Parts: sequence; structure tokens; C-alpha cells
Amino acid sequence: MDVRGEIRDAPRALRQTLEKGRPEFESLVRGTRWGDGPLYILGSGPSYPAALAGLCAFEGLLGWPVVVSRAANFLAYSASLIRPRSVVLAVSLSGEADKTLEAALQARSRGAALLALTASATSPLAEAADGAFLVRSGEESRLGLQSGLCLYAAMGFIAMIAARVLKRHHHKLDELEQEYEKLPEHAEWVLTRLTDAARTLASHLRDLESLVLVGGGSYYPAALQAAETMARLTPLRALALDVAELRESLAKPGARNRTALFLSGSRCRMKKEIHESARLMGGPEANLYAVTDSNDQELCGAVSLAVLLPSLAETTGSPLELLFLQSLVSQLLQIRRSSTTPARGSGV
Repeated sequence: MDVRGEIRDAPRALRQTLEKGRPEFESLVRGTRWGDGPLYILGSGPSYPAALAGLCAFEGLLGWPVVVSRAANFLAYSASLIRPRSVVLAVSLSGEADKTLEAALQARSRGAALLALTASATSPLAEAADGAFLVRSGEESRLGLQSGLCLYAAMGFIAMIAARVLKRHHHKLDELEQEYEKLPEHAEWVLTRLTDAARTLASHLRDLESLVLVGGGSYYPAALQAAETMARLTPLRALALDVAELRESLAKPGARNRTALFLSGSRCRMKKEIHESARLMGGPEANLYAVTDSNDQELCGAVSLAVLLPSLAETTGSPLELLFLQSLVSQLLQIRRSSTTPARGSGV
């Protein structure tokens, strides 16, 4: 699998999704009757991290209660709770995922306003929905690394637009909108300027058998998506933990000797919990790393190696860290290929 090729075009895909999609996203937000109950967000398999990112984005920016469900769980437990004027947002890149489509149609049959976050305007999900937020990653039929990044970024972008349209003006939303405008530029910076940092971190991880990726708030779904990619494409047994889960697991024998990679930022609402977890895990046998920003001095001081990205809000910082981790996977694969390729002229 050409991971480097999949993420090389990420800045363009982000620009297409966020800039060209903005008028359509705003029109759909304005045209939706949002109702009084919780927002239900559905996602399954590789689309689930993007759905989970919506919980922090919508609750944090709009103060709305959000229920995130895998489609099968929604069908078993939540579908009966749907009432007319409920709003359901179904996430599926292809728009053809059986369970997600079934759950979406079940919600629609109960009178819910059905929205879709997808890449195909002609998919069964998009055609069944009252409106579709379209990502423009160029990968409509499968969830590749680039399209997964676009789904993730689009979810927070939609929440930001909803906050601007439906809530009173606030200067923090101006700042957040400016960060989204610069996100494709930041993505180019990650792919061009942090290659050596990704290679260095990969050299530290190359001989490990397992790795725990730890995130809090919007950074946990990024950790979840990155761990799935690592486990699928590299020999690493990668596991994602929410920082609250990690704190509970630290009481178990051997937990403090793990190798952990923390995802955070100085503007993360869960940063104190992340700092405390890194402190508790620290010791002579602990291998701790972090992807954060230069203003997060406490986390930088608690780990042996920190990769520093721009200081951004959670909703814009977390997709950027996800992109860096995709670059890290590319470096891990490159190291693995170079170590297994026989030297020129050697016997086989």
C-alpha cells in the first residue's frame, strides 16, 4: 500500500472539501430544522472516529447534547427513541454501508431529519437523506487515509458553521474559522517540514511490539483512527485509549511500563488529565512520546520526544495530528522495507 501517495494530496483534498464545500454546508445548516432533542450521529467501522469527533465538536461549540452510535447499536437500542423532528447525521464515505444505511432509513421512517456526511451525491444514503455534506477527497468508493482525514476535518467544520449560523456571534468562532482557512496550508507544512520528525519518531518505534496512543477530547478519535491504521498496515499492535481509560488502567500491573504516544495540545480541554497521566507513567522503564504544540510545555517535559505542531483549537489541531500520524505510518513502512531489502550484490 502506497501510504505516502495516499496522503500526498491531502492539502488539496482538504482545500476542496472545506473551501468549495462551505456554501453548500452553510445552506444545508440553514435549511435544517434542528429540533429540541439530541443530535444523533451514526458511524460504523472506519467512519466511526469521524462520527465520534462530532460529539466534541457539536457539544463544545454549540452546547447541544450529542449521541454517537455505531449503526448496529443504534438499531438495537436507540432507533425506538427517535421522534419526529429528531436530527440524525449518518457518516459513510461511500454511502453504501449496509448497517449505516439501514439505521439511517429507520430514523427517516420515524420522522427524523436525515443528514449525510459522505463523498457520493448519488449514493443510496445521500439520495435517502434530506441533505448531504459532501467531502471532496477524490476517493468515493473506499475510505482511504486521505478521505478519512477529510471526513474527520469536515465534521468539526460543519459544527463550526452551525455555531456561526445558529448562535450569536463570538470572537472565538472568528478565530476558529481562520484556523480552518489555514488548515490546508498547515497540512502542507506537516508533509514537507515534519518529514524528519516523523522519521525520527519512527526510528524510536520501529522495534516495538505494541504502542498505546492516548488522546483526550477531540484528540481521542484521532488516536482511534491512527491506531487502526497502524495495526492494519504495520507489525505494531496499536491500541487507542481515551485518557480517562488510561488513568483507570494505570492501576493494573505493568501498565506504567508501556510505550505511549500522547496526542494533545495546549488548548485541549483534557490537557491536565493528559499531563497527569504522562507524569504517572513516567519512570526509567517508560517510553513516552507526544505530538502536541510548543505551548504545551508540561507535556513536552514529561516525555522523551515531542513533535511540535502549530498551536490550534482541538477541532483543527486534531485532524492535523492525524495527518502527522499518517506520515509516521509511511515512515514506519519505509523503514520496514529498507530493513528487509537485500543489499545489492548479496546472495538470496
